[in-house]
Amino acid sequence: MYTYLKQLVLGAALHDSWTAPSAPQLAIPLVPAGQQLSLSQSRGPYEVGVHVQELIDPFRLDPWAYLDSDRGSGPVNRAVMMSTYYPTAVRDPDDDGKNPLYLMPYMPKLTAAIYDEDMFAELGLHGSFAYIYTAVRENGPMLNVPGETFPVIMVSTGGGTTRFYYAVMAETLASMGYIVACVDHSHDSLVVELLNHTLLHGRLPLTGNHTLLMMDLDARVNDTMFALDELSRVDVLLEHFSTSDEVFNASRVGMIGHSLGGATMSTTMLRDSRIAAGVSLDGVFFGPEQEAGLDSPYLILGAEGHDSTKKGWWSNWPDVWPKIRAWKKQLNIRGTGHVSFCDVPLIFDLLNLRKDLPDPDGEVDNWGTITGHRMLEIQTAYVSAFFDRFLKGKSSKLLDGETALFPEVDFIM
Repeated sequence: MYTYLKQLVLGAALHDSWTAPSAPQLAIPLVPAGQQLSLSQSRGPYEVGVHVQELIDPFRLDPWAYLDSDRGSGPVNRAVMMSTYYPTAVRDPDDDGKNPLYLMPYMPKLTAAIYDEDMFAELGLHGSFAYIYTAVRENGPMLNVPGETFPVIMVSTGGGTTRFYYAVMAETLASMGYIVACVDHSHDSLVVELLNHTLLHGRLPLTGNHTLLMMDLDARVNDTMFALDELSRVDVLLEHFSTSDEVFNASRVGMIGHSLGGATMSTTMLRDSRIAAGVSLDGVFFGPEQEAGLDSPYLILGAEGHDSTKKGWWSNWPDVWPKIRAWKKQLNIRGTGHVSFCDVPLIFDLLNLRKDLPDPDGEVDNWGTITGHRMLEIQTAYVSAFFDRFLKGKSSKLLDGETALFPEVDFIM
């Protein structure tokens, strides 16, 4: 169980090869038939839409295409799946969010079946992801507010995980006035489902293989830059979002990365000047930024006990920290583990499964004790305050020091 969550906990995506699971023998859902469970939580002033794109890079071959026998034996261009969340309407101020107008499945069916097998099979439970929804409007019109541009934020996943595990964070930030693009990294993620339902499986044997890990990091960075290139094209914006670059400005963006996604964010920031500010969610420094340093605002939200004053897989934080030559802060969130920074705690709380959780790698507190809802509230508050300051030019006292509003947050450096 938790095959790929174990890899996420390792912090550097050093996962073993993976073979597709067999179909479950029995479907024993955790919720009654016909019931829909919404993961959506705290919300801003906007309703949220989402648009899913399959991007094919015409200038880059997929180095691991040979792992997918159903795609043929010849060279295959790199495929990048992206879900973009954006404001679609002004929310009714009297709306409490309990009866959303729109619901969208949390994952597409084939992806959901594989993640069900990965997450719930050892509990004897299957089919649970089929009941989970988010309160977003698929392909809803992008809100056009005269004179206002919504900043873009790119999101890179933890090693071995899916972009869907960051959907609720992305939805919440979009409701606060951002355009948030979550990118899947093919063959790193457990599975990536293309629009025609072709499945690209994660089979990279990265454990102990530094060369392959660096190849994966390079592919991740190139995926992000290519996705950002597509979001910069006027024809793409008109075709997919019916809007222009006056609303959708991808020339100066923010980026969020969790775990190995933190290294992806840092390396992308170093290579692409469009990344103007970055947030590392309990991430690692793994690329050339370790030596070169960075010149853009940088925020680390770390799990309890993970900081520059202690030893662990994050031990290079104190070496890199002085090389960040811009505004920077390290914050710890008490009660959190490495897995707390994605939607997984929300999912287990929603399904009332937290009591059944083993620790993914035999260490204490990788799941954390904080509830998914409270973690989402804290995380999106500080992430939005950071990007409000550096992308919107709005000051926030939340980043100045500790506050009674969020007593779980400690300012480390």
